[in-house]
Amino acid sequence: MISSKVLIAQLGARKHYQEPLLFHRWGILDRLYTDFYSGHGNVAKLLQHPKIYNRLPNLIKKPLDRYEPELENATIIHFPKFGYQYVQALKKASSDQASQIFILGGQKFCQQIIKRGLGQANIIYGFNSACLELFEYAKPKGIYCILDQTIADYSLVYQLLLEEEKRWPEWSLTPFRVNQADLELMEREHREQDLAAHIICGSSFVKDSLIIGGVDTEKISVVPLGRLKDNITYSDPSIIQTPQERGDGLRILFVGSVNLRKGIPYLLEALRQIKGQIPFTCKVVGSLEIKPERIAEYSDLCDFTGRIPRSQIKNLYTWADVLVLPSLGEGSAMVTYEALSLGVPIITTYNSGSIVRDGLDGFIVPIGNAKVITEKLLKIYIIGKNFSQVDNTENYLQRTFKESEHKLWEIITKHY
Repeated sequence: MISSKVLIAQLGARKHYQEPLLFHRWGILDRLYTDFYSGHGNVAKLLQHPKIYNRLPNLIKKPLDRYEPELENATIIHFPKFGYQYVQALKKASSDQASQIFILGGQKFCQQIIKRGLGQANIIYGFNSACLELFEYAKPKGIYCILDQTIADYSLVYQLLLEEEKRWPEWSLTPFRVNQADLELMEREHREQDLAAHIICGSSFVKDSLIIGGVDTEKISVVPLGRLKDNITYSDPSIIQTPQERGDGLRILFVGSVNLRKGIPYLLEALRQIKGQIPFTCKVVGSLEIKPERIAEYSDLCDFTGRIPRSQIKNLYTWADVLVLPSLGEGSAMVTYEALSLGVPIITTYNSGSIVRDGLDGFIVPIGNAKVITEKLLKIYIIGKNFSQVDNTENYLQRTFKESEHKLWEIITKHY
């Protein structure tokens, strides 16, 4: 009986190395290829020690976070020069140039992997836009190719963004337009989907978008996130007063890029609607991708903090009464898992790809609807975190994580 041996091609620290970690635990990880990995050497370990790490600038912290302690004995091959060039190119790129960089980066990443070799792998696990050439090389050799599709199909994403640009003119710093590189990136991902023997999606929203695009539903599986990077402990909401009882107003939090895709105008309009009805404080945390005029227009309603260090995010979740993410398109938004793990109710959309249960962990609202967001904010002001739950959110999260691991194991091992 042949056992599974998996090669993972992973640009970036996607899902905090969830798949490499699990495959390594299961004894089936042949090797991990990535762009940059800080490693487990003595210098890296010294810098990662909390007493030193906490004093380092974010410029150094970010690359140091590219590691997972449990992977110390795994075979990890990285291309740091390529990784640095790729990140710098993305930083300097305008929104019109990003798709071309994704294409070129994915091509070069695959070429370097092929040059170094596939080892003993009989399964390739790759991520959208960064595995096409690898799949083209491996599939004729009888190697099973699995694609992890981390965001909805671009045909749908582009459509939604174009509609938002029409609805909210003069909002985006760089208004979205579909250029030739965008179309080439979409076609690249469609070819990856065709070559993949199986496709893994983080949410039903992503799966739906692929089916609309013509992908065979039989080769798609929905596998939500299976772990969180930080050791976040669940806080019992039953001992917390409601905002109304507490008397200092509803504490509203938004975490993510402040742009049209994340649905920021609908949260801001909802704030305008609840003004005068209830007291509230709102913090909008993330890179600012809307015009300064719009920020100034709503600055009396919320505090636009810009990006903040990840180490401070947990304090914001602890502060918040509710996380609002009215996104128009995600894969499976990490912030929703983080907020749930701390018992924070969430107002979000089906398109966010979250695992929020409507009425149990928060509310699922239609995309593009500030009125419904307003209604839910007013409700949470009264009930706070005291949702009536058949089973609590902590148990639900743990069960979801275990089910995700089991499903992934079945997908990976059923062929060998």
